[in-house]
Amino acid sequence: MSDRLEDYVDISVYGIDEVRREALIERHSEAAVVWSTSEGWPVGVMHVYLWREGRFWVTCTAARKRVAALRRRPQSSVIVAFEDEQTVTAKTLATVHENGNPHQDWFYRGLAEKSLPGQPAEVSADGVEGFVRRLDTPDRVILEFEPTKWICFDGRKVKAHASGGWEPGEPWREPDDGFVPEP
Repeated sequence: MSDRLEDYVDISVYGIDEVRREALIERHSEAAVVWSTSEGWPVGVMHVYLWREGRFWVTCTAARKRVAALRRRPQSSVIVAFEDEQTVTAKTLATVHENGNPHQDWFYRGLAEKSLPGQPAEVSADGVEGFVRRLDTPDRVILEFEPTKWICFDGRKVKAHASGGWEPGEPWREPDDGFVPEP
């Protein structure tokens, strides 16, 4: 190993491969959803998401300004940050699904199952059905974000390159972090 990190000009060599990306997204639960205002300002909020069919799925009420903005300008992004400076950004196209859409049943149930463990006892006592009942309101929409491009970064590779323990172009071996992605 002789080629140590000299500068940060080309950080594209520190990406995350597709298998790791999928596994990270699948196990995580929160992401920043970003859209643009009518004045062109990028704005984002954190959402609990589900990853299904290669898309991010979130929900909010139709009255939220992001809903009108995404209807007009579906170009958006979703950013998920993980431990050890690993980030996954997806340039996305958004679709707004109105109340009563065919995704509602699986999405509400899946979101309830993912969210309930962290809820207060007063909420979790009602179980999945109670959580779904709270979500299932007439003004609720589901937002689907279809990735069109991925921008991924793995800070662990920068550290390994800087210390001489890895060079871009060499195979990357995942450290024993207790996390093993599905094959």
